[in-house]
Amino acid sequence: MNKTVELIKEWVEFEEQHPKGSLEDFCKNFLSAKEKKQSIGKALAGSSECLFIYSLTKVINRLSKLWMYFTLDAMKPMGLTSFDEFVFLYTVHHLKSIRKKDLIYMHFIEISSGLLVIDRLINKGFLEERTDEQDKRSKQVSLTKKGNATLKVCDVALSKVAESLYGEMPEEELKLCVEYLSPLENSIAQKWNKIKRFKPVFE
Repeated sequence: MNKTVELIKEWVEFEEQHPKGSLEDFCKNFLSAKEKKQSIGKALAGSSECLFIYSLTKVINRLSKLWMYFTLDAMKPMGLTSFDEFVFLYTVHHLKSIRKKDLIYMHFIEISSGLLVIDRLINKGFLEERTDEQDKRSKQVSLTKKGNATLKVCDVALSKVAESLYGEMPEEELKLCVEYLSPLENSIAQKWNKIKRFKPVFE
C-alpha cells in the first residue's frame, strides 16, 4: 500500500474515534500504536524462542533417560548399577590415573554423589585408589584388571544397544547432531566449572 494512502487511512480512523483530536494528538497516537505493535512482536518472538529451547531440552533429557534405561539392562550382568559407573570406568581407562575430584567434576556430578559412585566401584574391585604424589591430601584412582575386563565386556554390550537405538539414523546425521550440540555443551560446561570453581585438567 502507498505510504501516503496508508497515512490518510490512519488519519481517517483516528478522526472517527477522536473527532476533536488535533494533528499533534494523531502523531502521538500513531507512534504509540507502532511501539505497541513492535513490543508485542518482540514478546511473541521471545516466547517462540523459549518454546523452541524447551523443546530441545525436552528431547535431550528424554533421550538421556531412555539411553540410561536400555544401557542399564545391558550392564547389570557385568555388575554395574548405573551409567555413571560405566562413564567413570571409561574415563579412568583413557586417563590411566586421575584424582577423585577431577573425575567427579568432569562429569558434572556433585562431590557427595560422585564419591558414592567411586566407592561402589572400589568395593566391587573395579577401581583401586592411592595417595596423590603431588597432593598428599588427595586420592587418585586407576583401573584394576577386573575393571579393565569388565569395561571391555560393557563396551561390546553397549555397542549393541547403540546399534539398536541409533542404527536407523544415518551416520552423517549423527555427526551433525554432535557438531551442533558440542559447542552448546562446552558453553554450559564452562558455566558449571565457574560455579564450582573447577579448572578442568583434561578436555
